Amino acid sequence: MQLPTTDDQRIWQVSELNHSARTLLETRFGMITVCGEISGFTKARSGHWYFKLKDMDGQVGCAMFRNKNLYCDFEPKEGDLVHFKAKVSIYPGRGEYQLIGERIQKAGSGNLQQAFLALKQKLLDEGLFEDNNKRKIPIHCQRIAVISSSDGAAIHDFLKVLQQRMPSLEVDLLPVAVQGHNAAEQSAKAIELCNIMGLHDVIVLTRGGGSIEDLWSYNDEHLARTIYSSRIPTVSAVGHETDFTIADFVADCRTPTPSAAAELVSQDQSELLHRLMQVKRQLIQQWQKHLQHQQLNISHLRALLRHPGQKLEDQSQRVDHLQARLEQASLKQLRNKLTRVVEHSNNLERCNPQLRITSLNNRLKIQEQRLTSASSSHLGSLTQKFSIAATKLNQLSPLQTLTRGYSISQSLDGELVTKVSQIKAKQALKVTLLDGHALVTVDTVVSNRT
Repeated sequence: MQLPTTDDQRIWQVSELNHSARTLLETRFGMITVCGEISGFTKARSGHWYFKLKDMDGQVGCAMFRNKNLYCDFEPKEGDLVHFKAKVSIYPGRGEYQLIGERIQKAGSGNLQQAFLALKQKLLDEGLFEDNNKRKIPIHCQRIAVISSSDGAAIHDFLKVLQQRMPSLEVDLLPVAVQGHNAAEQSAKAIELCNIMGLHDVIVLTRGGGSIEDLWSYNDEHLARTIYSSRIPTVSAVGHETDFTIADFVADCRTPTPSAAAELVSQDQSELLHRLMQVKRQLIQQWQKHLQHQQLNISHLRALLRHPGQKLEDQSQRVDHLQARLEQASLKQLRNKLTRVVEHSNNLERCNPQLRITSLNNRLKIQEQRLTSASSSHLGSLTQKFSIAATKLNQLSPLQTLTRGYSISQSLDGELVTKVSQIKAKQALKVTLLDGHALVTVDTVVSNRT
C-alpha cells in the first residue's frame, strides 16, 4: 500500500494528523487477532473495559466497549493469556495507538482447562488430596532437595532467602526443565531419585509464574502420583500466588512463592542463635544451682561425721539420762497408784447404802411439802381467775342482753341482720328471744335516715 503524498509546505493540525493516522492504520491492518497477557485491567462505570496486552518485549493499549464485552463468557483478570480480535486504531484525543476489541477468549484455556479440571476431579475422587494423607514438613531440616531450573529466577530467589536465614542448610539442586514435553517426566524422576538416596528431609518443586501452557507440566498425572507416593515430604512452590496446579493439591504443602517455600523449610539462624544463648545461660544457671546444692550436701555430711569416742560418750550420757528418767517415772507411777487407792476408799465410803437412803428420805419429805404448798396456791389462783372470767363472760353473753328485752334477727340462711338495708318488705326473718325464737314477715322497712 502506498502512503498518501503530502505537500511539504502543508501545516497539519494535531487532530487532523491523528485522524489521518487512524484511517491509515484501520485500512492497513483491518481486523486482526493478537495474543498477549492482560495487564492493568480496568472496568469503567460505563461498562467499557480498558487494559494492556503485553508479552516479553512490548505492550499495546486495548479497549473493548460495553456493546461488545456483554457477549463475553468471562471477565478478564490480571495475568490472563488471551486471544484478542480487534482492529488497529488510534485514539485521537491523546494520539495513542490502541486496539479496539470485537471478541476476546482465553488462549488455549478451553481444552487445557477442561483437562485440568478432569484430572483434578479424578485424583480428588481417589483421595490423593486428602489432608489425612499429607505429612508434616520437618521443623529442623538439615538437608533439602530442590527440583527446578538451574538458571531460573525461582531458584535464585529460593537460595537468596536460604542464605539469609540459614546458610548452613545443605541444599541439593536437581536441575530439570520446568516447561516443555519432558519437564514432567524429569521432575518425577528427580523425586524418585531423592527417595532412592534417602538423604533429604524435604523436597521442594519450584518455578516462576507463567501462562497455563507454561505451567502445564505440573498438571501431569504421573508427576502427581509420584509426589503422592514419595516417602519424603514435598513442598510445591509453582507459579504466582494466584496460580494453582495439580502438584499444589497433591503435595504435602503448597506455598505461594519460592521465597515462602524457603522460609518454610528453614529456620532463622539469628533466632536459633538467640535461643541457643538463652539455653546456654539457663544451663549455666542450673549447673551453678546444682553445684551449690551439692556443696551444701557435702557440708551437711561433714557435720554429721563424728569420732567414735565422741559417739561412745554421747551414748553413755544418753544411758544415764534414760536411767534417771526411768527412776522418776517409777516413783511418779507409784505415787499415782497410792492416790488412786485413797480416792477409791473415799468413794466407797460415800457410796454406803444407808447414808444414801437417809438422804433420799429427807429430800422426799422436803419435795412433798413443797408440792402441797404449790398445789394449794395454784388452785386458789385458778379459782379466782375462773370467777373473774365467768363474771366477764356473763356480762358479754347475748342471753344477758335478751333478758333486758332485746332480740336477735337473722335471715333464713343464718345471716345476722344489723341494718335495715339488709332486709326487704315481705321478707321472712328468724327472731331469737330469751326463751326461744319466732318466724316473722316484714311488712314495711323504715330507715332512720328518711
